[in-house]
Amino acid sequence: MVVAPRNSADRSLCFAYVEAKGNSNDPELRLLRYLYVGKDYPNYQPGYWFAHHYFIVRNVLAIEELAENKEKQLVPIELITKAFKSNLVTHSEALVFALAVCCRQNKSETLRHAAYESVQTICASTPNFILFVKFVSKLCREKELNYITQGWGHGLRKAINNWYLSKKPLDFIECVTKYKSRYGWKHKDIVKMAHPLGNSPESKIILKYVIHGLEKLKKDMAIDQTKEISPNINELLKYMEEVEDFKHCEDEVRAASMLETFGFSLDHVPGHLLKSKEVWNSLLISMDIVVLLNNLQRIHNLGFLVTDEVAVEKVTERLTNSQYVERSAVHPALIFITLKNYQCSGKCLTYEKRKVRELAKKSMPPGFDPNIKIMDALNEAFHLSFKNIQPTNLRYLVTISTNKSMEVSTWQNGNMTGIETAALIALILLRSEENVTIATFKNVGIYIVNVYKTDSFEDILKTLKTAPLGSSNQSKPILWAKKQSKQYDVFINVIDQILQKHDESQENLISYKEHLNLPDTKLITCALCSSSPYRKEHYDRHVLTINGFDATVPNVIEAFAKGLF
Repeated sequence: MVVAPRNSADRSLCFAYVEAKGNSNDPELRLLRYLYVGKDYPNYQPGYWFAHHYFIVRNVLAIEELAENKEKQLVPIELITKAFKSNLVTHSEALVFALAVCCRQNKSETLRHAAYESVQTICASTPNFILFVKFVSKLCREKELNYITQGWGHGLRKAINNWYLSKKPLDFIECVTKYKSRYGWKHKDIVKMAHPLGNSPESKIILKYVIHGLEKLKKDMAIDQTKEISPNINELLKYMEEVEDFKHCEDEVRAASMLETFGFSLDHVPGHLLKSKEVWNSLLISMDIVVLLNNLQRIHNLGFLVTDEVAVEKVTERLTNSQYVERSAVHPALIFITLKNYQCSGKCLTYEKRKVRELAKKSMPPGFDPNIKIMDALNEAFHLSFKNIQPTNLRYLVTISTNKSMEVSTWQNGNMTGIETAALIALILLRSEENVTIATFKNVGIYIVNVYKTDSFEDILKTLKTAPLGSSNQSKPILWAKKQSKQYDVFINVIDQILQKHDESQENLISYKEHLNLPDTKLITCALCSSSPYRKEHYDRHVLTINGFDATVPNVIEAFAKGLF
């Protein structure tokens, strides 16, 4: 039997290996971790990052460390760009914040200029661009970094102006009308701070519209009749009028017609029309699958998904269309979680919201009756979406705890128990990869369960629940694989929580890698029912801990398995 390293000499040897093979204090690795998991140590917690301290300078001190090294001063931008292109970063806000810090640091002027040039790429979407402006402005007031300027310098203004003025006129006007404000910033505020000068008659007209509005723009144009209005400007004026007309439209039927005619999206819809059945019916015609999933419960709560409603047919049509599902690149995990939430009348309330409900002495909402047609459509979309997963072609050993503690709710995914979430992870890997072994913990070693990619979620769940029980020691799969000389690229342990005092999985992983000459084998521990982050003094770069589960976790697992961080 293989024995885990328990004495101090063995531990010291393991720590020396960590430093030699995968230095956890390497600034490049720490920055990569931040971009993918929001921290400079290997722990991922899904959820709403703005509610916690993810976007503060001390989380990305690696940027300044790299900037001080002339040979590596451009590495931060290279890593940010590489992560952006991977399409596996679950929170693009981390990329935007890291870019903002690169723009504000004063250790390397070369890095600062490169960061400004990357704004158009990393912040291509309008919400990310506005978030970038928010971050760079906030960093002016941070005390962790010493800045050359406390305001908007020439480089920042130039980067912002280039973002606006590099767009084609119709794209420019669409971005300033579709997202008028985000994160407490309006385009009007940004333009006033950056002072962009239009590089064409069209861009000058749009900038005037942003600052002064359509009415003032028309008055000024009426006064200045020395020049003939070009067709391009007429087209822009027409678009502005359509948007303004739609924003102030009180007639729901007319607003719905305008949505279809002019191709407006949900972001264009003003608040007073967001409860209109006609408006939602028009939106559903061209709504993206991901947007639809995120708003499904909202549509149902408005009463638009009851039997025989027009919206039911439109929703089912989009969800069961393989082309729409493939084009959206939606992950099966998001669809399945949406299905579970829909069955349970929405996401579980957070602790804060439950407390507010209790203090307000609000009664629980009446019983929820989900639409069977919608549930069937979600099930079909779930199966169709597996085509969207790109296989990693790695060898996986997934070991799942089946103890009673896995019957409690998953953290950040309260409508699924730990064992249900484990079954979902197993199903996703089985259907997307060719070499996956599923096992459960026994009292001694592990038990290989017979599940196949053709099995349904219910089949896998039933098999797991009938498997032998045993303590969930994270080292068991590694020790078993070492004893059997089984070669794996990724170990995934799915358990309820980590008992830190008894966890020697990292040391055993290092031993396994050396024994079988597999230096890149990775260990991922998913503590589904616990929110407590797991920190060690030393980390092997091939070890990752995940707390809880949501639709972003499969992407984190894939990125880590591929060695992206």
